[in-house]
Amino acid sequence: MRILRFFLFSFLGIVVLTALAFFFGREILLLWGSSMLRADYNSLQKKGFGQECMQKFAYNQEYWTQLRFTSNKEYNLEVVCADFLASPIVLESRKLPPLLFKQSFGSGFILDDRELPSFVELNSLGRKIFIYKDGQKIHANYFFKPDLDYMNGPLSSCQAHNYQCCSLDVQSGLGEQNTEVNDCPKSCYQSCLLRPVILSFNSRPALDLETRMVELRDGEALTLSYVLGDGKNDAFGNQLLKDQAVPLLEKIQTLLSKKGDENQSKSEYTVVTIDLGDGEIWQSIKPQDDHEHTYNCQNKTCYFQVQLSAKDQQGVLSVDNELSKMIVKVSK
Repeated sequence: MRILRFFLFSFLGIVVLTALAFFFGREILLLWGSSMLRADYNSLQKKGFGQECMQKFAYNQEYWTQLRFTSNKEYNLEVVCADFLASPIVLESRKLPPLLFKQSFGSGFILDDRELPSFVELNSLGRKIFIYKDGQKIHANYFFKPDLDYMNGPLSSCQAHNYQCCSLDVQSGLGEQNTEVNDCPKSCYQSCLLRPVILSFNSRPALDLETRMVELRDGEALTLSYVLGDGKNDAFGNQLLKDQAVPLLEKIQTLLSKKGDENQSKSEYTVVTIDLGDGEIWQSIKPQDDHEHTYNCQNKTCYFQVQLSAKDQQGVLSVDNELSKMIVKVSK
């Protein structure tokens, strides 16, 4: 009985100590990160940096300083010379403590005469703290960000704003877009979704792959076929596994994920639409399918523009490119 009681109290003690370490640990991390940012911000106020512009660009000019995040962990202390805005001088590169990340949209603080308010949010294990600039002073708040009209901070990378650079040929941007970044202004979004990918769109009789045109006689049947992917795999995936030597680790991962993939395929689907160009529309929800259609021409020669598109359950459309189109030429 004593042994059981000992183990019970030992277990409860470990649980309590672990909980205390968790809660106090994240408070220490937040205070550590807050102190770092405030100390670095204040260090940029204490002395002039005009000589930095003189040394690098060979003449005196107006300048200001900034604390600029380059990711959700790293940030720089920089001098920005007025005539060379795109080439800030890095005074020092810093990194937030472990398990502490910047989560807010803001990219840091600019120290100049405009005194525009800005803020960053630090997060550690679900707990957050707001570091904000109001006038020339910097403050910290555990509970909420002040009700001020904030600027985004210094020009920085998309990741520094907690956004993502989307590859628009295979992804669609979701949420707000940020065009004021220095790496991907046309594709910086809150998140990215994979587009349905058209792997193949062909016909029988065969079309000319260069002109994307297929020629028919009036009343002749045309068979259109397509293969669709989701950006991660395609309809030929299983066949490729059979035809190629696959490493053992990949085989194990495939077996482990097979059940999840089957459940996902039941709950998610993609609607494939073919605009046949003569006023008729055909649709399918299969990743690989074909459709037979007959064109009729009232003139000597008729041309029909055929367009393939796909939309997934979230409303994301496939890319509109040459592979998704073909021209059908029908002659008497």
